[in-house]
Amino acid sequence: MKAAVVTKDHRGSIEEKRLRELKPGEALVKTEYCGVCHTDLHVKNADYGDVTGVTLGHEGIGRVIEVADNVDSLKVGDRVSIAWMYAACGNCEYCTTGSETLCRDVLNAGYTVDGAMAEEVYVDANYSVKVPEKN
Repeated sequence: MKAAVVTKDHRGSIEEKRLRELKPGEALVKTEYCGVCHTDLHVKNADYGDVTGVTLGHEGIGRVIEVADNVDSLKVGDRVSIAWMYAACGNCEYCTTGSETLCRDVLNAGYTVDGAMAEEVYVDANYSVKVPEKN
């Protein structure tokens, strides 16, 4: 699949990336749309540290094309978000009090895990929100 990835020279590049097998709790989404946020520029420019090779993007929408065996919250065909919050630990003080964004083990799409600027993207089914169909 084609993906917009962070490069060492901070220019970014469209590259071919291989899909891997789904991990438990994940869904594979075919990206329909992805916005560009200033955070994407910070990530590309290594303002938060070097993440060369990571696929950018965390403001995406797409359709589920595959789900892991243990996922029952999403099904093939669902329209879902690809958001900045990929996943959090779920156990720390921040996670148990509704402040998951402060979790020290948080994973962020387009930064610590591959994001939505790709033909397909993985989402954690527990953190991906279903999006209503267009009218």
